[in-house]
Amino acid sequence: MATKGNKKTIALIEDEEVLVNLLIKKLEQDGYEVKAAYDGVAGLELIHTQKPDLVLLDMMLPRLSGFGVLEKLNEEKLLPGLPVMIISNSGQPIEIDRAKKLGIRDYLIKVNFDLEEVITKVNIIFNALKDKRADPAQTNAARVLIVEDEVFLLELLERKFSQEGVKTFRAMDAETARAVLAREEVDGILLDVLLPGTDGITFLKELKADAKLNSIPVIIASNLGQKEEIQRGFEAGAIGYIIKANAAPADIVAKVKQLINR
Repeated sequence: MATKGNKKTIALIEDEEVLVNLLIKKLEQDGYEVKAAYDGVAGLELIHTQKPDLVLLDMMLPRLSGFGVLEKLNEEKLLPGLPVMIISNSGQPIEIDRAKKLGIRDYLIKVNFDLEEVITKVNIIFNALKDKRADPAQTNAARVLIVEDEVFLLELLERKFSQEGVKTFRAMDAETARAVLAREEVDGILLDVLLPGTDGITFLKELKADAKLNSIPVIIASNLGQKEEIQRGFEAGAIGYIIKANAAPADIVAKVKQLINR
């Protein structure tokens, strides 16, 4: 990602001119440099030329929709490395899930947010990135893949792992997790059960059937806490099972570190 001096660069892809002007003014007051595009095609060009640190993306755009932009970025392997936050009038669960699957960091519904919330969310994303990059020379740090589709919890876990000296990789579904594992070596996997597409138990069985991946310790973190569900997790190959509702992020991180022996 690029920065201009000490400023982070944000690409704002939005066709409502009044909202664009309000967001630019507010973000620039907060110290960010903002470049705007008013349709999806121009937005893609902006991303390619400016290489922003963050993209704020509307879904309903002329020429190429927000989903079209996300799919192009995904094809170019820019996601989930390039942070994208959706700002849209549409809040249908199926659309939010589809956007999450493509690797977005957050999703704001226009009718429910104010400008201060946008700034807060932007700052959270940049703080999380800063935490993850704080010590790039720390080559002996444990490496954990978090497979979790709840963005808020995912961000909390990433920050807490970083504070504990653990490098993290994120995936919101099994498909993205497969791509991460194809290019990265990890010391452990924290896996949710209820995921878009392939569920966590099926994915865990897949991992254990793969000679290259079956030695990676997998800890399940799920809200499914029935005895039968926990047994299914262990039978599939998990070495630990955490019920999310009963554990704070710090507890989850401590348990994962303990189980992967780092």
